[in-house]
Amino acid sequence: MKNIFASSILGVQIFLLFSFILTIYGFYSYHINLNTAILVIAGYFIYGCLGIVVTFHRHLTHKSFKTSKHLVKLFSIFGCLAGTGSPMSWVAIHINHHLRSDKETDPHSPHYKGIKIFALNYSNEIDDLTKWRMRDLVTDKFHQFLHRYYFLVLLSWGVILYFVAGLYLTIFFFLTPALLTALMSNVVNYVGHKPQWIGGSRRYQLADYSANNWLWAIPSWGESWHNNHHRYPKRFSLGEKWWEIDISAMVIRLIKKTS
Repeated sequence: MKNIFASSILGVQIFLLFSFILTIYGFYSYHINLNTAILVIAGYFIYGCLGIVVTFHRHLTHKSFKTSKHLVKLFSIFGCLAGTGSPMSWVAIHINHHLRSDKETDPHSPHYKGIKIFALNYSNEIDDLTKWRMRDLVTDKFHQFLHRYYFLVLLSWGVILYFVAGLYLTIFFFLTPALLTALMSNVVNYVGHKPQWIGGSRRYQLADYSANNWLWAIPSWGESWHNNHHRYPKRFSLGEKWWEIDISAMVIRLIKKTS
């Protein structure tokens, strides 16, 4: 019997659609104020910055820094709560993106997928090369658990928040931030390979269309310095000039081991 709780693209699509519907419901049903904005931003920072960018992307995928194993586990759970797949699924897709950047087999190149990338219209199948590159992750018992019971983790967090403070907290500290994280991830995937877009530029002339975009640097936690990243994927800081703000790199400097 197929494990219905395992991470999957279809499951993520359903979760994000559910999050979108309840977010619309929340905005129409509750009085939106500063506290609501703080909840959303806090959730977006925890799941998007600490979970996805710092941990899934810069630590688990590119191994650009070392930190406490306990912190990696905690932040990996945060990344799961972003609703875009387990660490194993996310890392597999991103490794494939770098291996095949802006080629037809790139899982989310806007030059082949177009705006379909916003619907997560790609496969997360793991081929042998990808498995080898992420061998430490696929053999890790903790991350195997997160992959197999991914949607149970999401469900459990939603239930906890609901019993703590009802649907309001569930929507604005969980579902809306998760939706925002997914949206911003795909904004970076899109404008980060469209140098002609407003704010876009290319410092390095690479074999793909990767581009930096200053306009999205702060809301993406520094991810939109995408051309810099494709040139030096092992660097934990994507900003190279003093004005290239990278909030995630600031976090990493606080938590990385110096030895």
